Amino acid sequence: MPQLSTGLVIAGAYADKLRRVLFAQLRNEIKSGKIDSKQVARRAGEINRLLFEILVNKLKIDKGDAVRIRVEYEIKDGDIVWKLNTLRIEAFRRIPDDEVGRAIQEVVEKAEHVLARPETEEERAWTSMTEAEVEREIRAAKKPIEPPVKLKEAIVYGKTRRDEYLAILKDDNDENVGLAIMASENGRTRILAILVPGKEAYRAEVYVNAGIDELNDNPSKIVEAVQEARFEKISREEAERIIREKMEEML
Repeated sequence: MPQLSTGLVIAGAYADKLRRVLFAQLRNEIKSGKIDSKQVARRAGEINRLLFEILVNKLKIDKGDAVRIRVEYEIKDGDIVWKLNTLRIEAFRRIPDDEVGRAIQEVVEKAEHVLARPETEEERAWTSMTEAEVEREIRAAKKPIEPPVKLKEAIVYGKTRRDEYLAILKDDNDENVGLAIMASENGRTRILAILVPGKEAYRAEVYVNAGIDELNDNPSKIVEAVQEARFEKISREEAERIIREKMEEML
């Protein structure tokens, strides 16, 4: 039984790679009329939607992560029949195999539901961009940028089980726009700043030559440090995950 394998590919380009591999494998069948090219495109689109559900919604993969996808199929009565029980994914932001397996099983079991619901803009972007377009987007996202919002104050919120301190970051309109996560390192303080001022999200890491106690007593220094940091874009889902996990670690 034929197997489709994407090889190692950046996650944001998996859909483009899968389409190209599938068409390459079936070029003789398409030429002979055994299967119509539009049907190949349709079935490629369906498997890509299922993969989006697994990679993005379940495993929270970023576009710059690497994946390898394999799945068997057969040509039957002018159509592609995916053998979803053979679907295997290797994700190289190391994710435990059991977690990947659970995500695959959950999506395969509700495949009809996933394919029946409306396609979101995020899904469309993942499944329609070419590999070159994704690589350009990743390069642009990693380019350091100025703080995306003017901060007004930092309000120290509490301490986590990891001995980190959290501070809520507010903008000039007194809106919560992010979180500063502070940890002691060799007499200094490392600040991981997560900003979500709108639909986009950003992160930055900066070191301050001051102890956490000093920053807690003078929150304006937290604001100063974050405003001087160089940020990079991340997905809103990743930002929300980090903030949620840190809040759950609160003592």
